[in-house]
Amino acid sequence: MDKPLIGSGQINYLTMTSGDDGIIKGGPATSSWTCKIHPLFNAVTSVACVVMTWGLMYFFFGMTPGSDLASVVLLISCSWACGKIADMMYLPPLLGMLLAGLVLRNSGHYDVDQNVFQPYIINLREVALTVLLVASGLSLDPAMLKKLSLVVTQLAILPCITETIAAAVVTHYLLGLPWIWGLLLGSILSPVSSAVILPALLDFKQKGLGEDKGIITLVMAACSFDDIFCISAFGVFLSIIFSEGSWQTNAMRGPIEVAIGICVGIVWGIITGFIPHKCETSLTLKRTYIITAGGVLLTFASKMIDIPGAGPLAIMTAAFVSAICWKKNDCFSDNVEMATNNVWDFLEPMLFASIGTEIDLSSIRPTLITSATVLLIITSLVRVATCFFVLKDTNFNLREKIFVNIAWLPKATVQAAIGPIALDMARSRDERLIPYASDVLAISVLAILITAPIGAIAMTLRGEYLLKKY
Repeated sequence: MDKPLIGSGQINYLTMTSGDDGIIKGGPATSSWTCKIHPLFNAVTSVACVVMTWGLMYFFFGMTPGSDLASVVLLISCSWACGKIADMMYLPPLLGMLLAGLVLRNSGHYDVDQNVFQPYIINLREVALTVLLVASGLSLDPAMLKKLSLVVTQLAILPCITETIAAAVVTHYLLGLPWIWGLLLGSILSPVSSAVILPALLDFKQKGLGEDKGIITLVMAACSFDDIFCISAFGVFLSIIFSEGSWQTNAMRGPIEVAIGICVGIVWGIITGFIPHKCETSLTLKRTYIITAGGVLLTFASKMIDIPGAGPLAIMTAAFVSAICWKKNDCFSDNVEMATNNVWDFLEPMLFASIGTEIDLSSIRPTLITSATVLLIITSLVRVATCFFVLKDTNFNLREKIFVNIAWLPKATVQAAIGPIALDMARSRDERLIPYASDVLAISVLAILITAPIGAIAMTLRGEYLLKKY
């Protein structure tokens, strides 16, 4: 007997036959008819879903236009829609999501009570980034990571050092910033945005691009150490400027956070590698929940005890160790990675839209745009030269080295998180430092606006050309 099954883009028929053992067996047989649908139908369905969601929010929570809740729902809806539009234009979805947040914030359509809704928005952003880090940890290749461990360390540290020094020199002579403020700005500009590069890297990994030489593993692993190193340096320079604790103590925070993050990640990874047991029901669902929920707890716990850099590293390490345990226990399944990616797809609009809302265009002086552009060009060239130096002894070809450099350029997450800190401290402690802190924040914002779209677009459009398929 034949039973129709609805497939993607076509109608499939499952032909059922009875074998000698009495068990009914079947095999798919696809008809030649293909279902074609105009993109307008997808748009109509999406609009209908948004309208019904607004209706449900009104009846359940009393959401009215102009309310804080309406602003949040509008932000997420527009971010999701703009991401789809960007994808249809063969651009990175995150670019549309970032622009949605930026436009809504600066046009006045996104305006929420900072004391009520903003903490929840920040927490949701942390959850989204945690899920992304879990997916990245599950995708790491142990053999390649061991082989490239020295390169990972060099790629995480050396470009940050040279870019920070270059930023201090350029801002001192171009903008007149004191040396210590230039170093502070350099430590803000140096970190690579894992939120920007990891989605594209995971997509390339699923397509088998760059897997033969471990390029994706190299970049994903290095970006975690890169952020910790730069945030630690930022803490040192900030303590010198505002005399908050000794700079020696702050300098030791980096190695301490790395050690804590790795140790905690290994322990939690071993636990999640054997709990739940491989014979339990709903194994994929349980593993996905435990590894992601544990990652969220690690994120907030690390911030609670004032070692925020240890959290992301612990998350990625735990996911990596869990995957190794599953494989050694003969129960590894790609379903956990796929489920984690599905959760990330759901949270992605929230993450990038919220980053876009951190960008206040009114805080940027027009005269500063040219200087900041020159600064970013020079520091990017210094970073590129350093990356090529780090990769000179690897077996990567020129195209692959160019890809690593492109992936190592985008700024977004860290800049949005720590860019305003100096200005907040200057306002509360020494108003004479406000002009310097304002310039630091403005340049941080420009770095996001310039490098995030360029880096994301270049990775998406040229990644398949630059990487070899394995």
